[in-house]
Amino acid sequence: MPTHVLEAEDADMERIFEIGSLAFARAEPLWDVFWPKHWEEAGRKQGAERMRETRRRDHTTKYMKAVDPETGAIMGFAKWNVYDAKNNIPAAPEPVANYWDQGDDREYSAIVGELFVKERNQAVRENGGNLVSLDICAIDPKYQRKGVGGELVKWGTRKADEMDVVAVVESSVFGKGLYEKHGYVFVKDVVVRGPGKWSERPEGQFAWLVRPRKA
Repeated sequence: MPTHVLEAEDADMERIFEIGSLAFARAEPLWDVFWPKHWEEAGRKQGAERMRETRRRDHTTKYMKAVDPETGAIMGFAKWNVYDAKNNIPAAPEPVANYWDQGDDREYSAIVGELFVKERNQAVRENGGNLVSLDICAIDPKYQRKGVGGELVKWGTRKADEMDVVAVVESSVFGKGLYEKHGYVFVKDVVVRGPGKWSERPEGQFAWLVRPRKA
């Protein structure tokens, strides 16, 4: 369907976060870990504010929205991280806030968060600090399977080609076909499991895909 891809603004974040919550529902254990109570009104409000704060403090972050040109409805979004060694400005520290009911929930989120981006951080180093990474891609269920996700992916692949860099994605295991259509190559499945006392917590998993530099 016709889709315009535009950079999201702060005012869009309530809708952006709502889409993420609707798309992942309760089917992605790590989404529940990173975004506590995202299925409740209070959790969604907190999530939207955290996304706004990330957009402000992290210069690598680009939230892109997929908009229906006829209605103006936001149908989906992607969170891209564009790493450019020439403009390597460290992100400002994340504000100290506790969005988790239990202190150990916050600690667990931080631990598995580091494990989740391990492959990405290694890719940044291996590519000299120049990389385009798709962190989140979510489509409102009522707009899924209409080509919206593909348009959001194209934004990032065009950016990677423009910069002449590699692009990467931590895809859901079932969603990797979308990325393969756009030049990504499946490398491996990754299981994210907390160590030690966290080992009994629900684990996450993703497919690690890499799109080589344009020949």
